[in-house]
Amino acid sequence: MLINTLFRHWSYRLFSPGTMLRQTYEAFKRLLVFDGRCHDLMAEFEVLYHDGRREDFAAIRSRYDRFARAVSGMIDSLEKISPTEAGPLREYFVKFDFYVRFLLAPPEQFLIPPFVVDLAEMPDARLAGNKAHNLARLRHELEAPVPAGFSVTTTAFLALIEENDLRGPIDELLATIDIEQPHSLGRISGQLVDMVRGAVIPGRIREQILDAYRRMEAQCGGPVRAAVRSSAISEDSEHSFAGQYHTVLGVRGDEILDSYLEVVASKYTPEALLYRITLGLADEEAPIAVLVLAMVDAAASGIVYTREAVAGREERLAIHCVHGLGESLVGGAASPDIFLLDRQELRVRDRRPGRREGPAPGREPAARQAKPRPSSLAITDAQARELASWGMRIEALFKGPQDIEWAIDRRGNLYLLQARPLRREEVARQEEAVAVATPDPLLATGVRAAGGVACGRVFLLRDRDLREMPEGAVLVTRNTPPSLVRVMTRLAAVVAERGSSAGHFATVCREFGVPLIVDAARATGILRHGELVTVDADRVVVYPGRIEGLLRESPGRMRGEELPYFRKLGAILSFITPLNLLDPRSPEFRPLSCRSLHDIVRYVHERAVQAMFAIGDRSHGGSARRLQTGLPLEVYLLDVGGGVRDHGGGPVTLEQVCSVPFLALWRGLSHPDVDWKSHAHFDWKSFDDVALAGGIATRKSGDYASYAVISNDYLNLNMRFGYHFTLVDALCGDDARANYCQFRFAGGGGDYMGRSRRIDFLRLVLTRLGFEVDVRADLLDARVAAVECNELCHMLDMLGRLLGTTKLMDMVLREGVDIRACVEEFFAGRYTFSSLDVQDGGEGE
Repeated sequence: MLINTLFRHWSYRLFSPGTMLRQTYEAFKRLLVFDGRCHDLMAEFEVLYHDGRREDFAAIRSRYDRFARAVSGMIDSLEKISPTEAGPLREYFVKFDFYVRFLLAPPEQFLIPPFVVDLAEMPDARLAGNKAHNLARLRHELEAPVPAGFSVTTTAFLALIEENDLRGPIDELLATIDIEQPHSLGRISGQLVDMVRGAVIPGRIREQILDAYRRMEAQCGGPVRAAVRSSAISEDSEHSFAGQYHTVLGVRGDEILDSYLEVVASKYTPEALLYRITLGLADEEAPIAVLVLAMVDAAASGIVYTREAVAGREERLAIHCVHGLGESLVGGAASPDIFLLDRQELRVRDRRPGRREGPAPGREPAARQAKPRPSSLAITDAQARELASWGMRIEALFKGPQDIEWAIDRRGNLYLLQARPLRREEVARQEEAVAVATPDPLLATGVRAAGGVACGRVFLLRDRDLREMPEGAVLVTRNTPPSLVRVMTRLAAVVAERGSSAGHFATVCREFGVPLIVDAARATGILRHGELVTVDADRVVVYPGRIEGLLRESPGRMRGEELPYFRKLGAILSFITPLNLLDPRSPEFRPLSCRSLHDIVRYVHERAVQAMFAIGDRSHGGSARRLQTGLPLEVYLLDVGGGVRDHGGGPVTLEQVCSVPFLALWRGLSHPDVDWKSHAHFDWKSFDDVALAGGIATRKSGDYASYAVISNDYLNLNMRFGYHFTLVDALCGDDARANYCQFRFAGGGGDYMGRSRRIDFLRLVLTRLGFEVDVRADLLDARVAAVECNELCHMLDMLGRLLGTTKLMDMVLREGVDIRACVEEFFAGRYTFSSLDVQDGGEGE
């Protein structure tokens, strides 16, 4: 903390050695350390929310635990300094803490049986997961052809975690993930996956799994191979989790336990972690069950969409199908046959054979690009009508459009393998041509899998590492495996040579609003790495360059605040960061008026500072003396050695001050070109709080006074600057190695944008002056050390001018103002920025 040096310098010189006073001083010292910690952590929370950063809720819980301890520590300290000022603060802290922990708390969990349930038993979705539960409903309510099988329940997963004592280690690793860094995501994922794979399945659960497998074999009349799949609580519901967990096929009885652990461990793959964290689900909110089904020896497999994926178009039922197993279809590696059927009469209206690819030549005009060639279809019209009939019955059962997975064995028997809600897109734009001038397209073939328009530079995956892809890229690839989700936050759009709108990755793209074109023949040979393109997935066209007209008419991807993660984080921050206690002179500045934890932090700090300086006055014969100055500031000085010539009572004139760093800073604050009088763009009478938010409190506002602890070579200034404080801590003596200046700036009265722009201005100026600067949200820390006294005095002078210049900048900086131009104005000595018209149309609160 910046103010720790203050205590090292003046603790034994400022206070008497009396026991009570020493204890009070120690409490104040701890309080200020906690105060700094609170502001650091609040800044980190604001960075998460306002800068759109995502992290696992294990990290958010860990950060909040540290914040709550710091707030509690501040209250403890105030209770020791001035018990009467603390009042009912503890009760309000407990209330806000309860609200936040309620929002952060994982759901209640049970480790009781059943650990295995048969699909014939109609299992509860909370135990068996949505996938298993939906199949059981098909079997029971529609007598649908569903393979024999069973579910290893979520309680079995929770028991596995509990009995291997993995919850703590898992949370510790989750709290360290940076999902924006592929290496961090991959490294932590690898550790988590290995941890789960190495777990020991509790004996009672192991025996129940093996018994269930033997019963399934008995139902099938002999040995079978199984498909082992995820069936998580959050899967196939409001969130699809499409393709994010592993499936293990062809599993024998002696492999079932290892396969179970393999599927459970896939809960922590990079793509599954990124998907869950982005949604805003805590790890405990997505417990995983595992579905074991007798495997179908498939001659054909596929997906039924009971309605088109784009709402508002002609309502048809679509069947996507491939020969053999369906993994190539849902995994984005195949271009399927497509049957389109009338929903009322279930007649086949169209058949579209899947494309069989030839070699990928070089670039050629869009008009001459190859079209699909017919081939033998995976199913017959009669089978398509049978699938459509089941699709309509399933849609009626679940009361909504369905995404249904199926397989037909080599004897022609149909099996239903999955049913989940179909994620549909609304029609974003009119389908007819719009009056937007466009150049000749680079690519004009393929299928819309997820709509929208986006612009970016092509990242051709062919021979490149996906981890090297920059943010905002247009990914051009041959296939669309679900693992691409791990770079979802960096994608502008995707163009793939293979794939289907029924693939898992397409489902996720529709969820997150990422435009996706699939089945785009020769895209990797036509689109060049690094070229700027505009992808219009609605019209299935890729244009060269940036087409502003198309981008304007597209609604774009889901905004950050619309993601569940940010909605949840925003609800949490509503109890943490808002500041309502603004004016210490107000009768409402009291514990009863606290509406957030930030209010508690503000109240405690304010009352503690007042109490400590009151103690100083009583203990040292009124040694806190007011500085007489022509500036509209109320400043009190505490001299701890050589800072003031005359130690008599009464106010101190500037001529009596001997503190080298204080005088240097004051020269800047009182520079004749720094305007302290004219702020015509604000009505000071009716907007007194804004004046105070500018800092600088007037002489009539004693509660807003600033305090400086000084000696001949030392300064610690706690200036009331904005709704928080500005701290300047400096040592300026003959030994350059010991000299330093530390500066902290936080808060303000403007909105978040105004405060951020002022912080950006401060950062640029301080960096040019030679400070090392660290910024988090609207909190700035800067430091310079080991400089000669004359040089440091110059830096303090400039720092004073900077403080005077920026006292109301957060209230008046419009978004259109060039911050770098303001920096140049400052260094040219033009501190009002009048030539830039900075002060018109401010965005004050």
